[in-house]
Amino acid sequence: MQGLRPKRAVLGLDIGAGAVKMVELSRGTIRSCALSLRPRAEDSSHDSDAGVIKDALRRTAPRARRAVVGLDNADVVMHRFSLPKDLPLAEMEEQARLQAGQAAPFPLGEAAFDYVAETAGRQTQGFRMAIARLATVDALCRAVGQAGMSVAAVDVTTFAVQGAIAAMAGRDAPLAVLDGGHRQLRLTVHSGGESVFQHSQPFGCAQLAGRLSSAYGLSDSDTHKALAECALPGGGAARIRESFLKDLARHAARAMQLHQAARPNTAPPERMLLWGGAALLHGACTALREELDLPVEAIRAPAFGALDGAGEFSPALFGAYALALNDHA
Repeated sequence: MQGLRPKRAVLGLDIGAGAVKMVELSRGTIRSCALSLRPRAEDSSHDSDAGVIKDALRRTAPRARRAVVGLDNADVVMHRFSLPKDLPLAEMEEQARLQAGQAAPFPLGEAAFDYVAETAGRQTQGFRMAIARLATVDALCRAVGQAGMSVAAVDVTTFAVQGAIAAMAGRDAPLAVLDGGHRQLRLTVHSGGESVFQHSQPFGCAQLAGRLSSAYGLSDSDTHKALAECALPGGGAARIRESFLKDLARHAARAMQLHQAARPNTAPPERMLLWGGAALLHGACTALREELDLPVEAIRAPAFGALDGAGEFSPALFGAYALALNDHA
């Protein structure tokens, strides 16, 4: 009886450009979580992942030995396509393979790809496909194995987050979700229980780290540690942070304008949720609220239980939470 089996503990591993984020789910609640910075924040090669994962594991001692690993958007080519609804399964799989070959910017023999059904028309079925280099997927799995874990699944962090947000938002009024990451600012708009708009732009916390590093002569690792621990140096650092947050808000406003231009006949979002590293910065929600004239709050995981890990959760860890939740559901 599948429904009566206890849910095994699982780790979500969100391996980003600046840090590895980890959340352990056990019986539907957060048991432990950690954010482990890379020795060099700009070293996003997967060769360094094993050591960073081991560091997070040492600090949290999770029970789970299975991990759902998230691919970053930078490692993935996104592709959407439609096929006739009445297509036999074998032919559908062959057509999907042809689609992957056309969309991948590298030989199909070097690609790993997967696809899921999305919106359906009267006679066609829409699909969303993720394509990554096989070598990248292998490197991630190898790093997890070297850290003493087994890989339960490889997912795309953005897709997992969209699924978690859609489940939280349900079919309520349109909701904007802003991911203030290390190198990318991503806006997703959810409406009617699904994601209806996405936009990414090259702006992230790396810019703030660079400004602080230049102003204070801090090393790369010290700057990112100060950001992660919300321990920015005093004095002019507050002005640098405020300037960065104004730029963040302007970029977010531009993305919202693009959404309205793309969907002029739909209602605009009534509120915004912020996650990622930017959500840790003091004043981020206020800056966005003032620029957008919209209620803005940092995202929270809805599955908090009585376990100790709930108190350690931060918005920067939501990607890892969504990855674990995707396996745990």
